[in-house]
Amino acid sequence: MDEGVGVDGRKLRYRHRRAELLAQVTEYVTVNGVGGLSMRPLAKDLGISHATLIHHFGSKEQLLTEVVAVLRDQSFCWNDDSTAGVELLHRYWRERTSPEALPAFRVMFEIYGQALLHQDRYREFLEHVVADWLGNLTDLAVAQGCAPVQADRYATIVLAQIRGLTLDLLTTGDRERVDAAFGVFVESMQALFVAWTTPPTIA
Repeated sequence: MDEGVGVDGRKLRYRHRRAELLAQVTEYVTVNGVGGLSMRPLAKDLGISHATLIHHFGSKEQLLTEVVAVLRDQSFCWNDDSTAGVELLHRYWRERTSPEALPAFRVMFEIYGQALLHQDRYREFLEHVVADWLGNLTDLAVAQGCAPVQADRYATIVLAQIRGLTLDLLTTGDRERVDAAFGVFVESMQALFVAWTTPPTIA
């Protein structure tokens, strides 16, 4: 370290504390949801001061945006070169709609609703909640043979189907029907994958 460069001792002391707090908050909201969530009661439940929570995260909106980023990072990896497109979709659905994983989607939908009501406060969340997933799914479409110029529209369809069916499952709990609907959707995607990689017939 260069001499004469000042170091904020408090930042050094708490630099690992922030990640620990974020993990605790993520677990808390996954279990309890975000309805009625406020910073003071949250801080009390975590055993810290309100000032500490504000120091690390600034606002409830920023904190929830970071919670979604944690959940996204813990989510399924679409960039799996070892798995073909159809198998990847099926594996995603099994893993991300398991009883253990579904609460993370419930939280995301809750925060999504808040963000649409208060777009000025959740600007960062809204900038990422579609774009980050769309990028991965666009790459998946291209890897399956889709023309790059068209890939984002197919990625949009996949994202809409996944989120719509997941919301249906959370709402109704009708696992058999929703799983069957997802299977029909994957069959349609399989037909597209085949068409993208089949050379045109010359008469």
